[in-house]
Amino acid sequence: MGTSSIFLCILFLCGALGLTTSPARGRLHCYTCTFAKPCYPVPTECQDDEVCGTSIGTSDQNDEVIERKACLPRAQCPLPGHTTYWLRSYTLTHHCCEQDLCNAATSLQWPPSLLLTTLLLLAVSFTWGGHLFY
Repeated sequence: MGTSSIFLCILFLCGALGLTTSPARGRLHCYTCTFAKPCYPVPTECQDDEVCGTSIGTSDQNDEVIERKACLPRAQCPLPGHTTYWLRSYTLTHHCCEQDLCNAATSLQWPPSLLLTTLLLLAVSFTWGGHLFY
């Protein structure tokens, strides 16, 4: 293994173990959008006692489902809620997370880091002499 391969492996391991430097932890940033469709989420800074949340509402009158993204009080996460939207009553279920912009999607989860994925591909490429890409 060459020097560059060793360096890339060390970088990859540091990233995988969370040893990379990151800015000081401030307030959480979450996406926010109303029940309106389509949802155009806007990044918003939350208060200290809030987490990112996606609230999914099911209508009591029909099978219509609505969704809202917002900063939510941490204590509200496990509790069911109720709201009225366009004269219909909805029962809310809250799905909460505690990482920046983690409420981007309800079903799709993104990889933890594009940088980490890139480093992994580079490390594999250098380790096996680039034979995977030929």
